[in-house]
Amino acid sequence: MKTDIDIKDDVYRAVAGSALVTEINGVVSKTIRPANSANEDVVISVLASQNTEIQQAYVNVNVYVPDLDIPYHVNGETVVQKEENTKRLRVLCNIAKELFALIIGDTYRITLNSQSILASNTGEEHIINNKLLYQNY
Repeated sequence: MKTDIDIKDDVYRAVAGSALVTEINGVVSKTIRPANSANEDVVISVLASQNTEIQQAYVNVNVYVPDLDIPYHVNGETVVQKEENTKRLRVLCNIAKELFALIIGDTYRITLNSQSILASNTGEEHIINNKLLYQNY
C-alpha cells in the first residue's frame, strides 16, 4: 500500500517530465501554489485513497491559468474586466488530456477520470481541474 505522499510523488514524476511542464510558465507543486502567483502553475493533491486489493485514489492535478485583462468602452470610459484566457485553457486542456489518458508505472496506472474548467475564488484566474484515478496493484 502506498501513502498519499507516495501517490503524489508518482503523479509528480509523470507531470515533471511532460509537455505540460514545458508549456506552463510557472511551477509544479505537491503542496500549495506559490503565494500571489500570476503564473500558470500546477498543484497536485490526493483527494481520497482506498485500501482495497487494488489500492485506488483520486488525485487532483489543477492547472492555474491567469485571466486576461479585456478593455471595454462603456459610456466613453474604458473599463478593464478579467475574462478567461480561452486560448491558453484550450492548449493546456488538450496537453493534460493527452498526458493523463494513460500512464503506466511499475506498480500503478493513472487515468483521467474527468476534466473541467472552474473559475477561481479570486476572480483572477481559471483552473483546469484534472481528476485522476490512481490504481496501485
